[in-house]
Amino acid sequence: MRKYFAPTALFLISFGLYVATLAPGVVSVFDDSLELQLALPTFAIVHPTGYPTYTLLGWLFTKLIPLGDAAFRVNLFSALAAATAVALLYLVARRLGSAAVPASTAALLLALSPVWWSQATIAEVYAAQGLIMLLILYALLRWDEARVAGRKQRWLAFTGLFLGLGLTHHRLTVLLFPAVFLFIFWGDPGLIRRPRAWIAPILAILAPLAFYAILPLRAGVGSLDGSYAQIGFGGWVLGGGFSAFLQENPFGIDRSFGDLLNLLVAQYGLLGILVVVPGYTLWLMQPRRFVLLTLIALADLIFAWQYLVLDIYVFLIPLFIVWALLMAVGLTVLWDGVLIYLTALIRRIPFSLPRLLAPVLLGILFLAWPASLLLDRFPEQDRSQPALKIWRRYSNGLDSLQVADPDSTVVGLLGEMTLLRYFQRTEGIRPDVNTIAADTDEERLAAIMELVEQGETTYTTHGIHGLAERFSLSSDGPLIRVRPDGDTQPFQPAHPLEISLTPEVILAGWDIELLEQKRGPSARLSVLWRVGDVVPSDFKVSTRLLAVDGGIVAQEDDTPVRGSYPPYLWRAGELVLDNYDLRLDSVPKQPLTLLVILYHPEHGSEFARWEQQNVQIRTTN
Repeated sequence: MRKYFAPTALFLISFGLYVATLAPGVVSVFDDSLELQLALPTFAIVHPTGYPTYTLLGWLFTKLIPLGDAAFRVNLFSALAAATAVALLYLVARRLGSAAVPASTAALLLALSPVWWSQATIAEVYAAQGLIMLLILYALLRWDEARVAGRKQRWLAFTGLFLGLGLTHHRLTVLLFPAVFLFIFWGDPGLIRRPRAWIAPILAILAPLAFYAILPLRAGVGSLDGSYAQIGFGGWVLGGGFSAFLQENPFGIDRSFGDLLNLLVAQYGLLGILVVVPGYTLWLMQPRRFVLLTLIALADLIFAWQYLVLDIYVFLIPLFIVWALLMAVGLTVLWDGVLIYLTALIRRIPFSLPRLLAPVLLGILFLAWPASLLLDRFPEQDRSQPALKIWRRYSNGLDSLQVADPDSTVVGLLGEMTLLRYFQRTEGIRPDVNTIAADTDEERLAAIMELVEQGETTYTTHGIHGLAERFSLSSDGPLIRVRPDGDTQPFQPAHPLEISLTPEVILAGWDIELLEQKRGPSARLSVLWRVGDVVPSDFKVSTRLLAVDGGIVAQEDDTPVRGSYPPYLWRAGELVLDNYDLRLDSVPKQPLTLLVILYHPEHGSEFARWEQQNVQIRTTN
């Protein structure tokens, strides 16, 4: 069992690190991570190519592991895959001829590399892809050893199985095929004349392709953006529109090989590049293995050079893994040379020292490298305490569902609607609220116009060009309520007033309540404006909570109705409900003073103000 001590320790260390820095829930709104956090627990269809292996395993994981919410469990699935891959890299490195300590060092360097670490703490497919790649390499090396020893070659079938699983996970696996086949037929040219020997590996490759049956079986659930029904099974499996990034350059990216190699240097530093060099003396004795790794790295580099997406760093993970294996071999050459010298040096000391002193001292020296990287990179990679803006998105999504009227419809960007659907489908929050995703102003405006015309209660997540000119708007929490032109707001304020701040703008009432959310506490001020006449010019509103000594406790400045309803577009006689969320560092000592200021946006000069003393922030259950 001693041979499993190191990989087990590497797994536990890296898994503990990833759990300690794991994102505790939803991380972002506008990328694939949120899609996966919703698709896996609901067993929905993931964007092309479908990722059926990942979807099936992730769905089982989220159902079997009773920890946290669904988003946390999908993040944890990445941590588990990444930590397993770190342990497996050690085993692959050992089979490439690396000594134990150099292999452990290289595995830890991969574990702590910025891109790999970042993919281990969020919901993403790339940690699992790295694991599958290492499974392929491990099985391939086991087959090669069995072939040389004249034993049964069942590991070739396992190689085929892992290749098939890779094909049903991520198409980066395709880049491995040339190197794998060359390695196999170079090592056993006689396979060409023994077609019966191919049967088991080929069947093993094809068997996982049955996982693609998940797509038609889950067609009723569909994809999150609804496009599976339009694209269909064939187009989905072949990658949908992602081929455009190989044939075109939609983002205008100018990327060179040098840029990609700089990303490699950023993972391991200049020292990580240099330690590979001594390993070439060892590679001369095993050229097939060197060619295997080199072809994988080159294929990945060429693909990344041609695949013009913004997040190209995640597609370089095969290169980063290969480089870690090359480092393990290079460090082994250094280990052997320095160990001989250090042992000889210790023997010259006149008094007796333990025989293991030399390897222990050298091991400490080797492992000090990843230890220093851990201390340096931990603060940047720690996602366990997400930034305030991340929690703000999370809280806004949850808040949007809670404030929406029954059976209403919210129109917004796909990422925003995916967040609302996440709460609805994984936590059962307000399933009565309908969501419509549209990523252009034109699409959102057309959807809103149709809904309002049909008499539906309609919200949008933010302002749209041309919306305020066509409809009357009001705030409802973080949402913008869209009403027919001239329709008045029925809100009954907790503190009704009738104060004319200008001849055109009357303060008809207000309310303020405390919100306890993941982003921290805030005070939501609701202000009801009555429009006496058409407002001749635009203005912005500054809302402030003041302490007893006059200091500002919280402040929020914006154009009314979440920045979407400029006052010069207000209709005469309408009531406009306007919300402002004043973020608090902590629940303040009360009572407070509430101050509302109207000012010109061009030069900031104030032209009206209202002040209310002895304000108590209302709390709600």
